[in-house]
Amino acid sequence: MLSKRNFGMMMTIILVILILFLSSAVLREYFNDYNENHSADSEWVKRSEETKETKDSKNSEKNWHIIYIGKQDTEYYESIQEWCIYRKAEFEEYSETKKALKKAEAYEKENTYLLISGSVLEKDTETVSDSLTSYVEAGGKIIFCSLPDYLVIEKSETLKNLLGIQQLRAKSVTLQEIWLYGGFLLGGETCYSFDELQDPDKVDMEREIPWYDISSRTKTYMVGFIKAEEQTKQELHNEDMPAIIWRCNTGEGSVFAVNGDYMEGKLALGILDAMIYESQNYVLYSIVNAQNLSVIGFPDLTKENEKKFAEVYGFDSKQFCQNIVWPALVSAAQDGDWKITAYLATKQDNASKEDADVKSLVDYLKYFNEELAEAGISLGRMNDTDIQKSLEADKQEIEKQDITYPFSGAYIRSENEEQLSKLVKDEKLKTFSDIRTICKDYDEEQPVFSWLTDWITTQAITMNGYQYTYKDDFRLKSVQTALGYSNVQADIYRAIWPQKRKDEWEVISEKLASNISTYWKPFSVFEKTTITESDTRVRRFLNESVTSDRKADQISIKVENFNEDAWMMLRTHGEKIESMKNGSWEKIEDDAYLLHLTSSQATVTLKSDTELYYSEK
Repeated sequence: MLSKRNFGMMMTIILVILILFLSSAVLREYFNDYNENHSADSEWVKRSEETKETKDSKNSEKNWHIIYIGKQDTEYYESIQEWCIYRKAEFEEYSETKKALKKAEAYEKENTYLLISGSVLEKDTETVSDSLTSYVEAGGKIIFCSLPDYLVIEKSETLKNLLGIQQLRAKSVTLQEIWLYGGFLLGGETCYSFDELQDPDKVDMEREIPWYDISSRTKTYMVGFIKAEEQTKQELHNEDMPAIIWRCNTGEGSVFAVNGDYMEGKLALGILDAMIYESQNYVLYSIVNAQNLSVIGFPDLTKENEKKFAEVYGFDSKQFCQNIVWPALVSAAQDGDWKITAYLATKQDNASKEDADVKSLVDYLKYFNEELAEAGISLGRMNDTDIQKSLEADKQEIEKQDITYPFSGAYIRSENEEQLSKLVKDEKLKTFSDIRTICKDYDEEQPVFSWLTDWITTQAITMNGYQYTYKDDFRLKSVQTALGYSNVQADIYRAIWPQKRKDEWEVISEKLASNISTYWKPFSVFEKTTITESDTRVRRFLNESVTSDRKADQISIKVENFNEDAWMMLRTHGEKIESMKNGSWEKIEDDAYLLHLTSSQATVTLKSDTELYYSEK
């Protein structure tokens, strides 16, 4: 039988526990300053005057001189220009090799690179090949962004020698797998297999390429392999396999070659940095150091597809977003320490006649604050003919709830970008005056970062979080190598308006969680940020210009337009960092380091990875 004393003690304990739980919930609610955007605390840095130079400006003080020979209608032309903007490199273009070489010879060969479209050599092949050979032998550096036609190479011994090709085996060969060797792009050695065991949705790399057998004075960075039984049948060795990316040393210079479409789009960014690294005793350049998770159209505040919702999910859209989507996003983000930026949509589709439940936005802002997430705003809707009108309506609805949250990040769908450009041109983008950065859909021809105005930046989506193909993997490695940046998209619209089973949240959320916890592991040293935190780093990256000079084992670094912090990538050849003045460093992988500068000038001291020891016997 329970005594009065024991009963009293039990009730006291229960009461204390109850009070503790209730008080913690009350305190958490009381101190939840959901109307504050803590990601926007940093300074709103304006565009520097130096970055307003036109593409045709000539500045002899530039770090790099990039001379392009070829047409503008290639798949890599825009990305080469983009790379030059990021590296503060001078960019010049020519249609004739003779004029380009004359210009290149006026510059110091150490920091000058001749980028060539293969089609340039299809006319007057021997004369052009002779001129390029002489340039390389004298110490010049050439990058073939694409190769001349197979038959053009076959007919010219001079061109074959320039490229380091000792034998042409086939005009076209079907690859069984592709190997990207480690140490070229960040992310380590990778095999892209085309056998029947692979998911067909992942296999999207080019398999048909010309088969060139390269000489012993080359170094291969990427190679294709044919089927093992074919290798045995033809008595071939690994060194006989079709080369895709390689370097050939001739005299004092180097020639880099890309066989296939592997320089297309953003792939060119990292490949260019990797080639420069391979042709220098070290390389140091600015990066952003930011990894974003952008959730598009969340929360969805309007019931727009309820019949389908009831059929597929058994919830209405409000219950779906609060009880299913948000917990799943938090779980996926926490697994990899990601920070979420959620771009809310009062309405997903402009054709919807339902009213938005903006009252629930306060709850979401509280959720975001607890998880260090950021709320952004969607600029316009699907099928929107007047995004200015939509923005004004959204602003009015939000203000009715006494929400004063400063939306500093925004998202624009590609179909609405033309309207946005007109608003910017007419200086009418004032409805949400706190916007400082706009997230855009991925486009091969558009830059990853740019200045929309002198005060507003754009950041592009770089990856779709719901899918991961071979090309996605290659692009991830390239962009991380060049920029230390990712912007992963999770578009909730797809789950709200599912067309097929693979569009349902159960399927795509599992893929999202798996992808971001797996494929980003090699780049875990780069910092996870919200879109506005990333914007601060993007502004500094776009404004600053870095130069470095090495004497013995010390590298002196100087940053123009330095603003509080700067992030650098340092890549060496078998050397480690021993110490650093005015900054800190972290190892990314072998011979690759992330530097954090806290001053406009810094010094890095290196030591050899292999030390010699002497002992007396």
